[in-house]
Amino acid sequence: MPKLKREYSIALMVIGGIVLLYFGINYLKGLNVLQGRNVYYAVYPDVSGINDASPVLYHGMKVGQVIGNEMLADGSGRIAVAFQINEERLKLTRDARAEIFSADLFTRAIQLVQGDSTVYAERGDTLYSGAQLSLTDNFSQQIDPLKRKAEAMIANVDSVLTALQGVLNVNAQRELNASFVSLHGTLENVRRTTERLDALLAAETSTIQAALKNLNTVSATLAANSDELSRIFANVDSLAASMADGRLDKLMANVSTTSDQLKQAMTRINEGQGTLGKLVKDDSLYVNLNAASRELDLLLEDLRVNPNRYFSVFGKKDKLPKLSEADIERIQQAYQKQQKP
Repeated sequence: MPKLKREYSIALMVIGGIVLLYFGINYLKGLNVLQGRNVYYAVYPDVSGINDASPVLYHGMKVGQVIGNEMLADGSGRIAVAFQINEERLKLTRDARAEIFSADLFTRAIQLVQGDSTVYAERGDTLYSGAQLSLTDNFSQQIDPLKRKAEAMIANVDSVLTALQGVLNVNAQRELNASFVSLHGTLENVRRTTERLDALLAAETSTIQAALKNLNTVSATLAANSDELSRIFANVDSLAASMADGRLDKLMANVSTTSDQLKQAMTRINEGQGTLGKLVKDDSLYVNLNAASRELDLLLEDLRVNPNRYFSVFGKKDKLPKLSEADIERIQQAYQKQQKP
């Protein structure tokens, strides 16, 4: 009998230990075994970082924990996650979302987000799911552009180094040295030109100063005679206005009329009308004048050679002898000799 009691005592101790172990494990998981199970489900394509006892948060407050996950039997590869809500006062709407997010650098959790529905979800309902990038994934996503830029920069640096190696060969160094020499010559020419320009400006300083002084004088003169210039400009404006009023047109009309009259007169002269026309077209008058002039020259020559024929010593006229043909011929020859150079 005492032996039987001892066996019962051992059995009770084992059972009690098992019960205590069950309660202790669930307590460590955050499960309240004595409380009713308020369980919901959500389906995810990826539950990386989510395991049993992962926290369930609502506005940053822990309201439950994950109690298990299982792959769906439809072959889609999606995973159903069961989580328990320990806060009885939290009522989830029918369109509430259970999003996986990074609570910190190493912990993934489920965050509950209420929807707009006025109907509340029942225990055992499957909520809408969602997932945010983990901190590691977010960091990788942000660092990838920098990584690509760094790779492109490294490629550019490699290209520059390759080009630099080509520049540093012997022929390229010679060409580079020749370019430096040419550049040095150019700079030296610029320096000399600058020195010459400075010397020229120094030599012409007095001339430039005199020109500036004259310019100032002219400016002062113009300023002093501004009234006179204004009057001149006013007169010019008045003349322009007069021309615009039609006086210039009248003048041009008079000029045109005079030109027509002159043209008519020239036409009449060319046609031999009038005295001038006859002088221009009829050469008989010219012939007669030429003959008269010739005879007058002969008379004057004879008067110079033989004045006694025309005047007496005492002022009395002698009887004028008649000129013979020989006298006329002699007088004409003498006149021609005088006309020769």
